[in-house]
Amino acid sequence: MASSSRHKCKNNPDSFCYICGVYTLSRQRRNITSFVKRAYIAYFGIPLGDQDKKWSPHIVCHNCEEMLRDWTKGKRKGLPFAIPMVWREPQDHTTDCYFCMVNTKGVGKKSRQTLSYPSIPSAMRPVPHSDRLPPPVFSGFAFPNDEETKLEREEIVEMEYQKTDTESESEDSSCETRVTVQQFNQSELNDLVRDLDLPKQAAELLASRLKEKQVLDQSVKVSFFRKREELLLPYFSVENKLVYCNDIPGLLGQLGISSYDPGEWRLFLDSSKRSLKCVLLHNGNVMELFQLVTPLS
Repeated sequence: MASSSRHKCKNNPDSFCYICGVYTLSRQRRNITSFVKRAYIAYFGIPLGDQDKKWSPHIVCHNCEEMLRDWTKGKRKGLPFAIPMVWREPQDHTTDCYFCMVNTKGVGKKSRQTLSYPSIPSAMRPVPHSDRLPPPVFSGFAFPNDEETKLEREEIVEMEYQKTDTESESEDSSCETRVTVQQFNQSELNDLVRDLDLPKQAAELLASRLKEKQVLDQSVKVSFFRKREELLLPYFSVENKLVYCNDIPGLLGQLGISSYDPGEWRLFLDSSKRSLKCVLLHNGNVMELFQLVTPLS
């Protein structure tokens, strides 16, 4: 549906919660803050997206925000659902527009509970938790905020100082110190690059700078990042304008995950051709997500 036709929708997309899809009264609407984005990926294992699209909600409801906050503080077990709303561009206003199909005319605080919500290709309703999709346990945010990113980048070149026991002969005497450097090996450096989501050139630049600071193990190869994609190419195939993974255990092994248990992972799939999403999510969100299918550009 063309963006120029958005004014034809009966309801504004920003009247609905991006996470749960519920119609939200103005006083219950909350902006999508840095905390919401970080908590969202920590809980669901995927980034909160579509914020540059006019057809997507750009707010969350007070309930979802507070449930995520309480979950990160250990005050609640989790949200009611394992997979949140999945949004994509509507194809028409009659049969595939969530914002037109929900009748909110005359709805107030009490009557809002009686609203009926469709599950359609452009707006797939949340999937509740089950034995196979248990609530995740919060173990920290998947990626840092801007301030933490700055601190992390400073800390990766910071040396660890370990004080040795000395006997003071006078009040003016100082303690001797032994300086040790905590060095990165190739695997640890690769993990850091993935955590920071660095492109190839930036990864090589970071490795080069760390090499200069002597915080890399001698076995680390800075040139590794120039051809890192070549190590992963054998695990992907191209067919019908799609690139897909043909060997999940092999791919995970190449990325440092030695054992693959299908019961510990779940597949998150949106079959929309315009915004295809097919990623492998760890049930406990302990490990990062892996994209298995993507359109060939």
